[in-house]
Amino acid sequence: MSPRAGRGIRNRAVAIFGGTFDPVHYGHLRAAAEISERLKVSDFRLVPAGRPPHRDGAWADPFHRLAMLELAVASYSDLHVDEREVRRDGPSYMVDTLESVRAEVGAVPMLLCLGQDAANQLDRWHRWQDLLGLAHLVVMTRPRSEPQYPQRLGRVLEASRVKRARDLMRSPAGLVCHVEVTQLAISSTDIRNQLGRGWDPRFLLPDTVLTYIRKHGLYGTDETDPAKG
Repeated sequence: MSPRAGRGIRNRAVAIFGGTFDPVHYGHLRAAAEISERLKVSDFRLVPAGRPPHRDGAWADPFHRLAMLELAVASYSDLHVDEREVRRDGPSYMVDTLESVRAEVGAVPMLLCLGQDAANQLDRWHRWQDLLGLAHLVVMTRPRSEPQYPQRLGRVLEASRVKRARDLMRSPAGLVCHVEVTQLAISSTDIRNQLGRGWDPRFLLPDTVLTYIRKHGLYGTDETDPAKG
């Protein structure tokens, strides 16, 4: 997506795309770009988790992950970074983030964007039953992927499901829409493993992010090693 992409008429709405972004890569960025273009929201925010409660821990310090994400989207006017989870003390629960954003933006449509794998386990999230009261749910699906919801979660999501993304703009929260995005077989785990082995993960993530990783010696890198330059 070029820096000029995504301009034009936009819906007055807020989209939230959270994650550890450890590190951010083109799989994250391509999904964000496609959802931003499809939904045409006026305010699309990528929210790096400060202290993710659902994982054993993030590999890079929250402020490094925040800095890498800011570098990755710096050239794109339709994508913004929201740093509230990094700045907030305690575990990073999405329901707290949505409540915080909702208090700021009022009754505009708010959309929580997440991948199908995360959606399949939504009932494990803190206060998951409150999420649809705060935002619509946009499930980013891969081609030919199928939901694998537990029975109770599946009933809740199916009862609120709409087929057209534009239907989400008619109310502040409460609906579910599945939106297909391009599948890129890139993972943060694989990038961390490559860096730890001294391999070069170029073309999997922005050059600015890779330069930052090496500058700060993240994920086992060493900027003084010419093989990693």
